Amino acid sequence: MEKMLESGYYGGKCTDLSSLFVALLRAAGIPAREVFGIRLGRSNFSKAFGKSDTKGFADITTWQHCRAEYYIPGIGWIPSDPADITKLELVEKLPYEHPRVQALKRRYLHSWEMNWMGFNHARDFKLWPTPEQYPLNMFGYPYAEIEDEVLDYYDPKNFSYRITSQEL
Repeated sequence: MEKMLESGYYGGKCTDLSSLFVALLRAAGIPAREVFGIRLGRSNFSKAFGKSDTKGFADITTWQHCRAEYYIPGIGWIPSDPADITKLELVEKLPYEHPRVQALKRRYLHSWEMNWMGFNHARDFKLWPTPEQYPLNMFGYPYAEIEDEVLDYYDPKNFSYRITSQEL
């Protein structure tokens, strides 16, 4: 987070952006946490946030996504998705000032689209037997090793896993 703040570059993966958002909230005294999960299917806002075929099936192998939540006493945990604002800009090639980006900013700083399922909000997993990556930073992707070599979970074609979903 420190390098992002010093450089002024606020890019990266959704985990990076959500972690920065959480760090800033915590620095302001607001309890906050990342939520690791996966997009399950069609988005009503943009194909950048999920899609499915005509029967509701989707290959979601690469749709892992990190969001954030912050806590307001008397209200509870408030969902937020700061990363999708940037994703909309990049995927649809829209400037930050574009009305769709601004609408999403107003909406996603206090909610998120419900085509997503959270797995956990933990960090630094201590697995047994002890893996090469220890502690495991986050569990948003499958983790595997072959003969003490960590497989690249950001590369599902070479890692060889597949996740699918179907809308009901």
